[in-house]
Amino acid sequence: MSTNTEKQTRPGMRHGRTNEFTLFFNVKPGQGEKIRQIFQQPGFEDRRKEMSARIGTLHDARWVLFDDDTRLMFATNFDGDWDAYIDDFAKYIPDIFDAILQYTEDYPGISAPDIKGHIVAHQVTACSYFRTYPEATVKDIGKALRVREKLQSLLDEVG
Repeated sequence: MSTNTEKQTRPGMRHGRTNEFTLFFNVKPGQGEKIRQIFQQPGFEDRRKEMSARIGTLHDARWVLFDDDTRLMFATNFDGDWDAYIDDFAKYIPDIFDAILQYTEDYPGISAPDIKGHIVAHQVTACSYFRTYPEATVKDIGKALRVREKLQSLLDEVG
């Protein structure tokens, strides 16, 4: 069952230490293909991994063009505070947001003074939000994977 145990001043539901985050934008007429091309650029996957590591609280992200490329959805799950999450996007990966969202209506740019207001205006809170391991942060998961790798290496040495 989804919970929203803390009183939040920002949209989105929280389950444990993780939040859901979903934005919907109107795409400027005829610009959907330009958005698709951004994701098809050589090296984009490597850049995406690097950007995710820089933010450090991002569990996953998806961009979806729909309604005949007239609408764009951006959805993520993240650990921690909403405002800090947006600040991290502006600080660590402003170029990717500006590159994609420039093709949406009324996008002011990630460094605009009222970017948080713009984001709130486009964010829709989920009806339900569930995580299998709601207390596991990105850092916790990374640490567990490193421990598993070291343990496996040790087992391989003695086996």
